[in-house]
This record gives sequence, C-alpha cells and structure tokens, in this order.
Amino acid sequence: MADLQKLLFEDRATMTDREVHATARLNACVRAFAGQELTEDVLDRINAAVAAEADRLIADGVLRERPDWLAVIYRRRLYVAFGATAVQQLSRDLKDMGAV
Repeated sequence: MADLQKLLFEDRATMTDREVHATARLNACVRAFAGQELTEDVLDRINAAVAAEADRLIADGVLRERPDWLAVIYRRRLYVAFGATAVQQLSRDLKDMGAV
C-alpha cells in the first residue's frame, strides 16, 4: 500500500499510487451509505456520488478519465467494484451467484 505521507507530500505519485488514492476516495464516498436500507433509490444515489467523486479526482489530477465502476444490490447486499478488472471479476462473481 502507498505511504500516504509520501504520496501527498514528498514524491510525485506513480500510477499505482494514484490508483490506491483514487480507490480510497471512491470507497469513502460509498461508505457514506452504510447502514441505509438498500433500495434502487440508494443505488441511484451511490452512482451519483461515485460519478461526482470521479469528477473531483479528475479535477484534482489524480485520474485522467472516469474509471469503470459497478454498484449492484443483490439479496439485500451492496456490491461495488472500481476499475475494469474489478468490474469484470464482480460481474463473473454475480453470475456465479445467479444474480444475473
């Protein structure tokens, strides 16, 4: 894991460090919904929050473009993935569970 002190104050971020930083910020924006009843409205709000945070990450120079993401409610549980590889893996896992 990236040393945040180094990442933020000493060194220029490498792509890996940027991805760690972006993922932490994206996860934080999703955590704001913890404890809420999972409904389609919540899923819409999660997608809006992720889109807004992705836009902030781009404006801050952390990301060059919006990452792929997937937020799905299945059997009263929220599944969220960021990045193409994670989205593909979550899609496979959901298919194996019979969600899609």
